[in-house]
Amino acid sequence: MNKFLTLAVLAAASIGSAQAAGTTLANGDFAFTGLNVNTTVGGWSFVTFVDINAGTTIYFTDTNVLQTSTASGVFSTTPETFWSWTASANVAAGTSVALLGTGATGQYTAKSGAAGGTANGTVANLNGGTSNLSSGGDVLYAYQAASYATNYQPGAITFLGAISNRAAPYATSDNPFVATGLSGIQVREFRGSVDTRYTQFTAQTTTLDTPFASMAELKAALAEGANWTTIASSTSTPIVSDVLAVTAVPEPESYALMLAGLAAVGGLTRRRLANR
Repeated sequence: MNKFLTLAVLAAASIGSAQAAGTTLANGDFAFTGLNVNTTVGGWSFVTFVDINAGTTIYFTDTNVLQTSTASGVFSTTPETFWSWTASANVAAGTSVALLGTGATGQYTAKSGAAGGTANGTVANLNGGTSNLSSGGDVLYAYQAASYATNYQPGAITFLGAISNRAAPYATSDNPFVATGLSGIQVREFRGSVDTRYTQFTAQTTTLDTPFASMAELKAALAEGANWTTIASSTSTPIVSDVLAVTAVPEPESYALMLAGLAAVGGLTRRRLANR
């Protein structure tokens, strides 16, 4: 019996250890769900399609991405602002996270969940740049890397998403398609006029919306331009955090660890029965 309990505890500990590590996201695991370039009440929101663990860090920047990588890396050598968001608790797949303007230039606070959201994670302005997302045309990128830098070699960065109020044709920078490998709902482009400040997935524009029935339904809805609210002129409409999909499902690696632990326990039980 002691061995049985020991194995069970070890299996549970292995699962807990895996869940404690930050989550590495892949292209296709992330989508922006809103952007308001107004510094005071603005910010942006996003959703991931996999569970993310406490300690996970996602970087954001409005620095130009070069269409053709150079020896210096993927970003322009004239950096703009870099931010990071680090989850302070596990975030279930399908839960919106919003970085909300606090009234100070370049400063944001993070919330997630329904009904306006609850505090989730820390936001840092990494290089002291001001919040200079342009209403006349800019691109905000989300990415992961091993650590913060103002530039990366192509193999050292994974782009997750881009949201742009700059319309094609693009110049030799700021192209969310060519140099990032992003496509589909990972890229959101909007521009109603020269001055376009706000877009948000319409399901998030209030704080009392019904959760989506499945992740597939959420993804399909994100792909429809008609499901977005875009305001061209200067606006004080805040970004809202309120998208929930299906109830969180354990990650595949969690299942694998759980099954391995159960298999070990089952093997020990069969051996004890055979000895009897």
